[in-house]
Formats: sequence, structure tokens, C-alpha cells
Amino acid sequence: MRHFKQTLRLTIYILTIAFLATLSSCDRLKRKGNQVVDKTQEKIGETKQKISDKKNKLVDKVFPTYDNGKPDTENNKMRFKEHLQVDLTDDVKNIYAYGNFFGADYKVLISFSCDIATLNKIVKAKGMTFSTTDNDEGLFFLDEFSWWDKKVIAKTRPLKVGKEYEYWQYLWFDKKSKNAYYEEFSL
Repeated sequence: MRHFKQTLRLTIYILTIAFLATLSSCDRLKRKGNQVVDKTQEKIGETKQKISDKKNKLVDKVFPTYDNGKPDTENNKMRFKEHLQVDLTDDVKNIYAYGNFFGADYKVLISFSCDIATLNKIVKAKGMTFSTTDNDEGLFFLDEFSWWDKKVIAKTRPLKVGKEYEYWQYLWFDKKSKNAYYEEFSL
């Protein structure tokens, strides 16, 4: 009987140790499982963000966004780089942009402040020269924007480039305020 009690006690100890070892293993498995789930969810989130960014870029290529009511938005910065063909530097501020692509022709307006060095980069990149026509104010339009100063434009000789009956690009610069006005349109 004594031998039976010792064997029973030994069996209980072994089962207890095995049970505790199993619990410990289960806890480790659970932690590992949670880590795998967390990493998977993180990858899913990153993938969703990449897909969303790609979709937004594709949509932006077809339907570009111009934020004419607010300066320095990411959309306006992108439009600046696209249309003016220069990198955005620290001196470029207060970028407003407007685009109208309804109908057969299009019109783009961009206003910004910059240093003369940036203006010269734009002129060089686009191959612009001063207009030879008196009172060359670009394309007349009815839209009114607080950031598009028609009075300054009317008094300033523009730089321009284009092809007759196809497109024109104008650039006015007010040396006093360091504001530039860019207009692009098709005919």
C-alpha cells in the first residue's frame, strides 16, 4: 500500500508538472500567435495604404485637383511642379491653383510668391520670352479670385511661350510684392 501511495504521489507530481508545462507552452503559443496576427494586420494596413495612394495618384492623373480657396495644399504644390516644371523651393509660398478643363479647351491659373532666382528657373525651364505685344493680358476670363490680381497683371509685361491656335503660357511677376501669376490655356 505504501508503494501504491508513493506511486500515486509521484504520478500526481508528474501530471502537475506536465499540466504546468502544457499551460506554459500554450501561453507561449498564444503570444506567438498574437505576434503573427499583429504583424499580419500591420502588413494589411500598409498594403491598404499603398493601394489607396496608388489609386489617388491614378485618379489625380485623370482628374487633377486644384485647391483655389486655400494656399499651399499638397494638390497645389503638385500642380506647381507639374505646370511650372521646377522643383518647389523654400522661397515659394502662398501657392494657389485653379484649373478648368470643361469643354474643348482648358485654363490653368497659379499664383505664388517667390524670389527672382526661382522665377528665372521657371523662365529657363519653359523657354519663355517677354511678350512683344502691348497690353498682353493673356486670356480674358470672368472668374474672380482674391489671389489673382488683374490690376497688377494689366500693368506688367508678361513672359510667354506657346503655339498660335494651340496653347499659350504666360508668367507675370510683380517685383515689389514678389508675387507671380501663371496662366496656361489652350485655344
